[in-house]
This record gives sequence, structure tokens and C-alpha cells, in this order.
Amino acid sequence: MSSQTETEFAEFDAKNSWNEVFQRLKNESSLASLGEHFSTKVARDPDNRRKNRYRDVSPYDHSRVKLSGESEYINASFIEVPEANRRYILTQGPLEHTMGDFWQMIWEQQSRAVVMLNRVIEKGTLKCSQYWPLGAGYGYEQEMYFPECGLMVTLVAEKEFQHFTLRSLELEKLESGEKRELLHFHYTTWPDFGVPSSPHAFLHFLHSVRGSGSLGADIAPAVIHCSAGIGRSGTFCLVDSCLVMVENSGTLKEIDVRKLLIKMRTYRMGLVQTADQLRFSYQAIVEGAHAILSEHGLEDIQLPTLSWNQNHADSQPSHTTDKAVRIDQNGLSLLQTLEEPPPPLPPKKGPVSAHAGMNGWGEEEDEESEDEEMLINERVTDDENDGYNDDDEFDQLVDRSESDSLDGSDDSDKEIRITNTLHQIRQERKKQTAEQILKMKERQQKSERLRAAKSHTHNSMYIGLAVVIGAAAVIIYKYFL
Repeated sequence: MSSQTETEFAEFDAKNSWNEVFQRLKNESSLASLGEHFSTKVARDPDNRRKNRYRDVSPYDHSRVKLSGESEYINASFIEVPEANRRYILTQGPLEHTMGDFWQMIWEQQSRAVVMLNRVIEKGTLKCSQYWPLGAGYGYEQEMYFPECGLMVTLVAEKEFQHFTLRSLELEKLESGEKRELLHFHYTTWPDFGVPSSPHAFLHFLHSVRGSGSLGADIAPAVIHCSAGIGRSGTFCLVDSCLVMVENSGTLKEIDVRKLLIKMRTYRMGLVQTADQLRFSYQAIVEGAHAILSEHGLEDIQLPTLSWNQNHADSQPSHTTDKAVRIDQNGLSLLQTLEEPPPPLPPKKGPVSAHAGMNGWGEEEDEESEDEEMLINERVTDDENDGYNDDDEFDQLVDRSESDSLDGSDDSDKEIRITNTLHQIRQERKKQTAEQILKMKERQQKSERLRAAKSHTHNSMYIGLAVVIGAAAVIIYKYFL
């Protein structure tokens, strides 16, 4: 007998009713989050508004993360799922002027991992500031210093896989000299407002994060973020929580996906942002549950690992300090065993339109902002998928390589060509990202200098005007005397 989740998934696909289902879920979520308990007063305070990437994505006061110190606001929320004994921190992609707050939160909450589900620049739009060091291998520093929180962040090791990059970072509190290790899981092929190219790729990524122990109940909550911290981040947490519940109960029949999502939305608004993401959540939960309930568990769903550090060692940066080796054994080696190809991927049924279920979350801040990054950051909508660029080429190549592996093709020459092309596109994308970030910072500095010059000019004008008025007053006074 099929579970409720499997029955709903098949029914919604057969009727192609994901849009209607998603709209009902939004309405129920709105009703569940009425009342003063769900206020966003702190987020909308004038002093805090420029710390929000999007004007309509704000943390609820009751579940927001608080920083120590005078400026204690950050756009981040605690998400609690007691049914799965899970606790997450969901946040937006850091802005240029909130990167220090981001690292302060990680330090104070003692998080051991960051799960990043977006690229820094997507379709030419800045989705997140470059908040970690790129490393000497790409012509940049190994460290980044954040004086506002007194933290130094160092890139210790980096390893690339087909769909994500794993980094080992070291955080050091310079005042005390205390150091901590942090794993940075960066999913690089999740399109904004879309879904991963297959549930297998996502489940492979989720299994890798879990394997590090970063999501365990006995440690501090991991930090999960995308651009707004609700769409992809909510999908990740929903799938993970449901699969934990399957592991604990030994069955999928106890899971009510929509009920759980509505409850999670009472901690942070708008989790799971589109009908596509809702459908993908169901699909990943069903396939992940089948793997968990099989003999081998979730690790049975894997992808061939294409590690550029392994296959193109001569062209990649190498971080080989003693500390890097030790961290590699603790964290990075968890992924070296993921070598088996996945089982055949079932065809996708009942495709959902890319425009389906748009709910208005993540709109552009239309008021004048002092931050250059916020000025160029457009609203998160599916219209950025129009046109063609290297991102489109990269995603097509990823899909093609997955399709080849699933069809059982053993054409090694073709695989090598695809692998080399993917590598070239990744390297070019990193170069373009770094260049765009540099240009944005230069424009921001120019804008700040211009504002300072204008302020000086205005002050001079005011002083001159005051002198003229004063002189006129003296002349008039003497005339009447």
C-alpha cells in the first residue's frame, strides 16, 4: 500500500495540479502565521532595513537570530523540526556590509557547517557577496579579515565534485586566539527559482552533508542559505527533515509533507518558493525514502565523482598544509567513497511551468539604498532565466553528462570532452565572478566618494549662504539705524 506522500505525488502529477496545490498551501500558511506572534517589527526598523537583501523577506521576531552587541539584527531565523530532532539556521546570502554579521552569527552560534545553495553571481545578477576567501590558487588571499567582529577566515582546503564544492575553513577570534574548523558545502548547480537537474544529484549532496555530522542533533545548528534564504534553503530543510523521520520510523507512511512545511513556515516566511520546488521536494523525499528503506540506505543513490583536484591536478590550486591533511581526513574524505553510479532515473511526469507558483517573495528593494550591491541586485524572479549565457551552457552540459551516465554510455572520449568542457566553464565562471565582484566594489567606492564630495559641496554652499544672509542682515540693521 502506497504512503500518503507517494499517493499525493502521483495524483498531483497525473492532474498536473501542482500550481493549485501550492496556492492552497500558501493560503493555509498565511492563516497559520496571523497574529502579533508573527510580527517582523525589528526587521522593518529603519536602522535594519538596509540589512535585508529583499524588502519582503523578513525574519519573524519570535524566531530570529540575535547577535551580541549594540547592533544585534541579522536576517536569519531558527527553524525547529522536533519531529525529526532537527534545528537549522536559515539566512539570506550576505550583503557586502553584512558579511561581518554573518560570520559573527556563525561564531556565536558555534555552527560547524555552512550549506550554500546558490552561486555568487547568477545570470549576471549578484545573489550573494563573496564572503569567504577564494585562495591563492586563483590569485587571491588565503584569508579574509572582518574587523567589525574580530574574526579571521582562512581557506584551508578545497575539493570540487560534479555538483558541489567542499571547502574547509578556519575561523580565528583574533582577540583570544581561539580557532575553529568549519565545513562549507557549496551546491553549484541549483538554478535560481528552479530545481536541481535530478533528485539523485541533490540526494548525493544531502548525503555528503549528513555524512560530515554537520546536521546532527548533538551539535549547533548548521547555517543554510541561498539568496533570500527561503526557496532553495527551505527545500533542503524540508527534504532532510522528512528523510530523517523516515529513518527514525522505518516507513514513509508517517510523513505529511504539506503539514510539516506549513509548520516550518511559522519559523520563517515563504519556505519552498515555487510549485516546482514543492514537486521536487516530494520527488526527492519519495526516492530518498525508497533508498533509505532498502538494504543499502541513502548512500545507494550516488553519482560518479568528477573531482577536478583528482582529474586535473596540474591546473588546480593545492592546499597541502599539515592542517589541510588532517581536515581532509575528517571532512573531505567522507566524499571519496561516493564513486558508484546511480540507479536509472525515472522520467519526470507532469512538468510544472517555470512560471508556476510565483508568490512575490524576494522583490527588489525599490527605495534608494546606500549600498551599491543592493542597487544592482534585481528581484528574484524567473525572468532572469531568459536569454543565454555560460550558465545555460553549463547546466545543459551537466544534464547531458547525467543523461549519458544514466543511459549506460561508456564512450570514454565523449566523457572526457564533456569533463574538460565543464572544467573550462567552471574556471571561466570563477574568473568572471571575481572580476564582477571587483568592479562592483570599485563602483561602490566611487559612489561613496561622490556622496562625500556632494556632502562637502552642500556644506560649503550652506556656509556661504549663511554668510551672505548675515551680511545682508547687518546692512539692513545699519540702514534703519
